[in-house]
Amino acid sequence: MKIALQQPFGKWVVFILVAFFFVSCKKNTPDPEPEPEPIVRTTDQKIRDSIYYYYKLYSIWEEKSIPKYELPSEFTDKYNSASTVLNALKGMTPAYANYAQYGGVYDRFSFIDGLNGYNINATAKLKMDRNDGYGLYISMGTVDSKVARPVIYFVEGGSPADKAGLKRSDMVTAINGETDFTVAINCDASGCKPVDPNALTNMRNRVANALEGGGLQLALLRQDGTTYNVSLSYGSYTIDPIYHEEVYEYPSKNVGYFALSSFEEIERNNYNQQRVDASFKTFEDKHIEDLIVDLRYNTGGYVDAAVYIANKIAGTKVPDKKLMVTYICNAYMERTQKGTNGMFRDTYFSQTSTLNLRKVYFLVSEKTASAAEMLINVLKPYMNVQIIATGTHTYGKPVGFFEQIIEDRVSFWPASFQLKNSAGFADYWDGLVADKPNVNDYIFLPTGDTQETMLETALEDAVPGSTKKTSARVRASQHSRMSLGGAVNTLPERGLLKN
Repeated sequence: MKIALQQPFGKWVVFILVAFFFVSCKKNTPDPEPEPEPIVRTTDQKIRDSIYYYYKLYSIWEEKSIPKYELPSEFTDKYNSASTVLNALKGMTPAYANYAQYGGVYDRFSFIDGLNGYNINATAKLKMDRNDGYGLYISMGTVDSKVARPVIYFVEGGSPADKAGLKRSDMVTAINGETDFTVAINCDASGCKPVDPNALTNMRNRVANALEGGGLQLALLRQDGTTYNVSLSYGSYTIDPIYHEEVYEYPSKNVGYFALSSFEEIERNNYNQQRVDASFKTFEDKHIEDLIVDLRYNTGGYVDAAVYIANKIAGTKVPDKKLMVTYICNAYMERTQKGTNGMFRDTYFSQTSTLNLRKVYFLVSEKTASAAEMLINVLKPYMNVQIIATGTHTYGKPVGFFEQIIEDRVSFWPASFQLKNSAGFADYWDGLVADKPNVNDYIFLPTGDTQETMLETALEDAVPGSTKKTSARVRASQHSRMSLGGAVNTLPERGLLKN
């Protein structure tokens, strides 16, 4: 009986122990980890990521210079703003010693602008089609051998200043009621210098600040001694890029003059196209044999506008269907945009005027850039071109852009293509070299005046003796009158744009 009683008790003990063992094991197994929350990138992070993505996709330097990351954040999270990401990418492009002041690399051109109030920690660079301000550009110039004052060197077409009748060479005698706008100078055979350099700097700053204000009350003095007053309001305006056109008629030939401040959009018979067509119709009707194209203040614009004007200038001198320009771009853009209907397909000349020019003169400065340089470069293989420059060369921007909008906050313009003319020349990184260098931009005469030094240089070459050789009095005046310290304000960059 004892034994019979002990057997079932032992079985129950074993069962309980085994059950306890399994329960204990189950209890000690950890619960599964929850799925990680997806990482949500902020708008700022997405913008930085997109700067990397589109630069890698579009930049002409991306193949050998920009490393590939599976996630853009692997690169962009090292930087705290869109501009620092872009600067880092530009810094990876090939080294170029001549650009030491721009970081010593080729890409000094790609840029971003903030949209809708977004802060990119950088200054906006591009103005096309419309501009803001007064359209008034001022330098400091000598009145005589003792005094300098503000002088207008350029008035942009369509601007408040243009509509108010202000002209190049007008001198500013008062701004917003203040009349103390002269600086004492000393002049000798080597030139003119301010008696007090700080006084000149302060004067320039006062003028620059006034040009940023909401309104301008100006008193001005014309070169003929007449005075006048104007009131200008700061505002946005549509640019009229043709700021002067004229035909100079001589017994031996007629010479055209075409002053262009930028290459604004030309399409569907818009105002710009009508203006260009009308100018060249005048040149055709007057049977000009030479053309002077003034690009000294032209910082660029739309590629298609430059192509349109190139065809007008080429006229019958360049056979129809001759190659004008070829695009250089990266492998991705070659694959997707270089076909027959691609954005970067080859461009050929099309005869759209009856001009048969003997020679084309280009008046340029070191601000002449982008589409302006392209116009000169595509004509050089086919036409007799002479470059007359204030220095020794143009700006040097053989690359172009198209816009990429990011998060409705950033307008991104990576340098995406380079333009090559029919002779295979594309590398004008240091600008196009002048045939006649160091010609003075004499700002004390109105635009189109045949005694203005740059225009006179071209006319004298086109028709020797035609300028009637400026009198000794005028020559003496030009020697003693000069710009002092460079421009107070300059035109915004236009770029080389595909639309």
